[in-house]
Amino acid sequence: MAYKKDQGRYVRMAAFWALLALVGYGCFGGFVNVLDGWTGRPWLAQFPLLGKFGMSELIACGVFGAAIWFIYRQLNRPKVADLLIDTEGELRQVVWPTGAETMRGTVAVAVTVIVLLLFLLGTDLLLTWSIKGLLGVGG
Repeated sequence: MAYKKDQGRYVRMAAFWALLALVGYGCFGGFVNVLDGWTGRPWLAQFPLLGKFGMSELIACGVFGAAIWFIYRQLNRPKVADLLIDTEGELRQVVWPTGAETMRGTVAVAVTVIVLLLFLLGTDLLLTWSIKGLLGVGG
């Protein structure tokens, strides 16, 4: 039975699936390739539905299964579960901006970046021109 099973459901699910995706990518994205160098030839290659399924894939599946169990247990520890429940409660209080507010903020940031770019470009050109003049370099 999970600790406070019905509380913080969405944030706990999101944390579980995000961590599971990271572990899955690690197990089947790179760990299998490392293990392929150590274990050699696939030993179940004769089964057409399995394709290339070798010892390295079997080990990666075992590590992935252990990670599923470990992540589930850790997310249901009282301290972690309470933190995630509180996080979901805080996220429910967030007031998200409207589309118009988002557009105004985006335009403000873009204009600020362009003004800063032009200022730094002008300053760089001025300093380059003055240093070249002082040193007598350039044409």
